[in-house]
Amino acid sequence: MHAAGDPPGTGQSGSLPTGPHPTVGPGSVSMPRWPGPLLTIGGALLALGALGAATLVASGQLDVDGGILGPIALVGALVFVFGLVYTAVRQIRVRRFLPPERYRGPNVLVLLALVLVFASVANVPFGADATALVLGDGELTLIGATIILVSTQTALLLISWLFVYRPRALAGLPGFPGREPLKAAALGVAWGVAAWVVSTVLIGVVAVVLQQLGMEPEPQAAERAIEMLDPVLVVLAIVVIAPIAEEVFFRGVVFNAWLREGGRRFAFIGSAFLFAVIHVSLLSLLPIFALGLMLAWIYDRTGTLVAPIAMHATVNGISVALAFLVRFDVVRLPV
Repeated sequence: MHAAGDPPGTGQSGSLPTGPHPTVGPGSVSMPRWPGPLLTIGGALLALGALGAATLVASGQLDVDGGILGPIALVGALVFVFGLVYTAVRQIRVRRFLPPERYRGPNVLVLLALVLVFASVANVPFGADATALVLGDGELTLIGATIILVSTQTALLLISWLFVYRPRALAGLPGFPGREPLKAAALGVAWGVAAWVVSTVLIGVVAVVLQQLGMEPEPQAAERAIEMLDPVLVVLAIVVIAPIAEEVFFRGVVFNAWLREGGRRFAFIGSAFLFAVIHVSLLSLLPIFALGLMLAWIYDRTGTLVAPIAMHATVNGISVALAFLVRFDVVRLPV
């Protein structure tokens, strides 16, 4: 999914123009830059300040009416979101005159911030479920578990569609699924097995290092989900939805955007780093970063998202299958 006539793997993608975008041009729209940062920073400070004050009120260290702090935090959060949306819309409108081989969408970090906000808001009504999933304490409801498992993935797809694919910010990309999708899928599965082996070895190495440093790795939410939830829901969320959503965003959007803005090395390293960071796990940071590099490589080689989706699904599928074998006592691990 590179510029038209220049698919990944041809060796020509290095000729793509890179560097900062012009800010004015034929048909560009005059939108001041300052409201976006002002609203984003001001809203964040307001929301965080209200939440901090609420914590002090709860501990008896601050004597104010706690009833007004919740609405203040909500207003701050809304202002923060509006600032992000304003920034994203402005960047789309300012850059839309650029040629198709350029990235004409919002800053990738703005998109990621919108994803995290959307997912966080979706999870707010299910705090008890989140506590049960993260801490392993309490019972999970079906709807709460479902929302928690798919909220981030849903946000990745929604934000990608709204701010990149719908406004054709990467208009130079060929359509999905690309040429020879079955061959790409088979290649993805084959490399997925190898990627799972590499990731597993790296997780083992990192776990040993953390233990030597006196840090006991905590189970991830996905691991607890596999232990606690209905297998059908787990497979649907982790093996099907997650690979599609994450590859659409991290390879389809982030990799291509940064390929055009910073070049190949920046695209590979940057997309893999963001992919690792969003999983929020110290134990898995290095293994997921390595997996992100491998996913970017196979995407760049094949020119279609089918390959990294298949590769990602294979890695997740093997992990889920082995975890289920342990969960249902088909295989017993030595203690």
